[in-house]
Amino acid sequence: MDFEKLEKLAWKYMGKKKSHLEREIGAAFYHCKRVSNSVLELRKSLFPEDTSMDDVLRCAGLFHDIGKGIEPHSHSGAVLVRDLLKEEMSDEELSVVCQLIEAHEDRKPDSDCHTWYEKLLQDADMLDHFGGQGIWLTCVYRAFTNCGSMNDVVEYQMSEGLEEAVNAKELLNYDYSKAIMQGKIDFEKMVIERFALEAQGKFVLEP
Repeated sequence: MDFEKLEKLAWKYMGKKKSHLEREIGAAFYHCKRVSNSVLELRKSLFPEDTSMDDVLRCAGLFHDIGKGIEPHSHSGAVLVRDLLKEEMSDEELSVVCQLIEAHEDRKPDSDCHTWYEKLLQDADMLDHFGGQGIWLTCVYRAFTNCGSMNDVVEYQMSEGLEEAVNAKELLNYDYSKAIMQGKIDFEKMVIERFALEAQGKFVLEP
């Protein structure tokens, strides 16, 4: 696959698109690009000897949210990609890419209904919404909804935000993914505790 060309296509269809009113222009593209990279990081850690699905995983990650705004976006995205990428890869590769996109929201961690590579994409997608990205999403949302003070961010993140992360952890397929999520949760707590102090005008002296 020509990933330079594929990335340009992804940018063309998502780079200037506003898939959510409360997110920045191009958010879907940047999210997809990160997931395209992180799904391979998961594969290297969990299945270090099996490179057979790398191209289709990378491609599916790059386009998995192209259907955002046309719900269910996993289904609409698979339909869009089947037509958009039909000249970019073999029919077999395209079928697997569409299969991955179709399955990326169907999280059933206690079931064997999904392949190992579908589960990898599901986890990479979920993980990208938390940690530093979780803080960013909360700040952007609060800014777009005119509720953007640091105190508002702290209040939301310490309650609903962290609860969402804990619940999301249970939807991950692999223990390794859950360990990554726990690290993201711990990071969010650390950042928000600092936010809470500075929002009150307090200083923090590092040891």
